[in-house]
Amino acid sequence: MNCKHLTVRSKNYEKKFYCRLNKCFVEATTCYCCCNKEYKEIKTLKRTELKRSALKKKTHKASKMAKACEIPKIVKQRVYKRDNERCIFCGVHVNEIKACCHFIPRSLGGLGIEENIFTACDKCHLEQDNGLNTKVYDKEAEKYLKKLYKDWNIEKLIYKKY
Repeated sequence: MNCKHLTVRSKNYEKKFYCRLNKCFVEATTCYCCCNKEYKEIKTLKRTELKRSALKKKTHKASKMAKACEIPKIVKQRVYKRDNERCIFCGVHVNEIKACCHFIPRSLGGLGIEENIFTACDKCHLEQDNGLNTKVYDKEAEKYLKKLYKDWNIEKLIYKKY
C-alpha cells in the first residue's frame, strides 16, 4: 500500500481499496501490478529542523501556581536542617530528599515555603498523605509547625491567584 494513489474507503460498511488516479475501487492485488504506480516520498528533516522541533516541545511553560507550589532546593536544605535531619513523626534519620512533605498539599494550592514543608520518612509521609491516621498526622504536623513559627497561619500557606 505504498502507492500514493491508493486509499481505503468504505462501501456498504466494508473497507475497500480505491485508486484516486483511475477513480475506481480496486483489489489490492491489482494495485500491485499497476503500471501507473507512484510511491510516496519520505521527507527527512535536516539537523537544524530537528533541533527546532525539539526546542518547541521543551519550552512548555509551567503555570504560576505550579511554580509557587514547587519546593526550591534552598527551602529543602533549610527545612532538612531545621528538622535535625530526622522525620518529625518517628524521629528516624532520613536523606535530604525527604524534606519535601507539604502540610497543605500541592493539589490544594499548598505553597513551597518553609512554613508549609516538613521532613518525614516514606512510611510516615504515606500515612500522613493518604493513610488511616491522616488526621492524627496532620494535627501533629500542625502542632510542630506552630511551635516553630509564631505567626504560622494556614491561610498564608495557600496559593491565591489574586
